[in-house]
Amino acid sequence: MGYKYAYLVANIFFLAVWLIIYFRVKYLRRPMLILSLITASFGPISEIWYFADYWKPEIALPLPIVGGVEDLLFGFSIGGIGAFAYESLFVRGICTCVEKKGRREWFLLVFFAIEGAAMIILNNFLGLNSIYASSIGMIIFAIVMLILRPDLLIHAIGSAVLVAGTMFIIYFLGQEFFPQGHFWVDRIWKLSGTEQGVIIFKHIPWTEMLWGLSWGLVWGPMYEFLVGARTMTFSPRRVFSKRE
Repeated sequence: MGYKYAYLVANIFFLAVWLIIYFRVKYLRRPMLILSLITASFGPISEIWYFADYWKPEIALPLPIVGGVEDLLFGFSIGGIGAFAYESLFVRGICTCVEKKGRREWFLLVFFAIEGAAMIILNNFLGLNSIYASSIGMIIFAIVMLILRPDLLIHAIGSAVLVAGTMFIIYFLGQEFFPQGHFWVDRIWKLSGTEQGVIIFKHIPWTEMLWGLSWGLVWGPMYEFLVGARTMTFSPRRVFSKRE
């Protein structure tokens, strides 16, 4: 098999985590699918930057323009994991009884605008590595979001830890059970061997943890922020409306 299917196999593990969360959050399956489909499309698009200066994994199922099916799988999986990992463990229900003025669906466009601007300005113009540029963009939006909804702070921090933790476990166990995984990381990670190429716990590129924390921080409370909802801690798991 060599390295050709390594990226694809890694994303199958991410998809498995997605499925676990999907079956746990029965009351949020529709928004989970929607947010996952949105982020799936940005998986290949992001590789325009990442392939240039951050990494270059071998693609088994390439797409016509950039990236491959593997990037679609990662974008899809990490979208659902980031959005609802916290809910699957700590939330017993979602209250949508907030006034309509609390809804900000259009802010999703602001998020992608800020992220795109961060990549273009920080990476293309200023030469900052794309992994840092994307993480900074996500952190900036997270700050804006939490200023508007400070009640989501714990949710954002919890999601950041869960996303980074999921990535850590998949990377760590993958390289423990498949020793060739060490060589795969060195092979694809363009920061390997540089001052920025720091490996933690003998296995994990620290930049992957930075990205995971940033993604969880911004995407974890995104659904509640967009629809003006609040998380509830009681049973049963269901969505409550204003009529109730």
